[in-house]
Amino acid sequence: MDHTNLNVEKKLPLMPEHYPSPCSLEEYNELIEKLEALAYENKTLNTVHYLVAGVAHEIKNPLTIMKGFLQLIKPDLDKLQKNDIADLLLAEIHRTNNLIEEFLQAARPIEHIKERIDVVPFLKNVLLLFHSQATLNRCVITSNLNHFSEPLEVTIDSGQFKQVFLNMIKNSIESIRNSNRENGKISLSIAKRLHSVTIKISDNGAGMDTSTQQKVFQPFYTTKEKGTGLGLFLCKQIIQNHKGTIKVSSAPSFGTTFTIQLPLTH
Repeated sequence: MDHTNLNVEKKLPLMPEHYPSPCSLEEYNELIEKLEALAYENKTLNTVHYLVAGVAHEIKNPLTIMKGFLQLIKPDLDKLQKNDIADLLLAEIHRTNNLIEEFLQAARPIEHIKERIDVVPFLKNVLLLFHSQATLNRCVITSNLNHFSEPLEVTIDSGQFKQVFLNMIKNSIESIRNSNRENGKISLSIAKRLHSVTIKISDNGAGMDTSTQQKVFQPFYTTKEKGTGLGLFLCKQIIQNHKGTIKVSSAPSFGTTFTIQLPLTH
């Protein structure tokens, strides 16, 4: 058979029901790379889920027993003027339990209880929770939420998204505290697009280098001495499960900006 007159097409008819026109070799290779990355991420997440669930449950049971015994002997320690030891141990057990809950949250399946809410009053309520904490850490929190009179409605699990913004603002406060700034600033701004709303959380804290920005959403990656590395990982999972996106932009000593985009409900 003579192959000299055969023409090799540069277009590959891939998935015609999703792609109205054939994709090029470059587009095909890009798609393959994305699929490989997604497969690797899914495999990693499954491994994380099994590992976290097993380890967390094994640790939580003895901690509960220790907490109970400490509470029983605390009156005796108070009489011996050793109440500071009991308080310290109970505080550490409480902190460890909180860390375990974060692990379990990463491991258990996420059940959405979605509702249609106006994102402006929702974020106002979140900021109110941080007023005293920001003052104690010499931070000022500002926003442009009062500039919006019309509703900006999104369909989300409000409990999960409350945790997202609580975690991110708490991170901003800690970053400012670690930078030893006297004039800490955190700003929350929103902007309406055609079919989406963009929420930005910015601070003038310690900032991140390029390497940290690339890893910041990975599970178990943390720059904190007592961090679990699950906070931002869970935030990203929640946002993606609501068809949203999150990005980070930062520079050492100049602060950090997280940008969240969510589809509007029409």
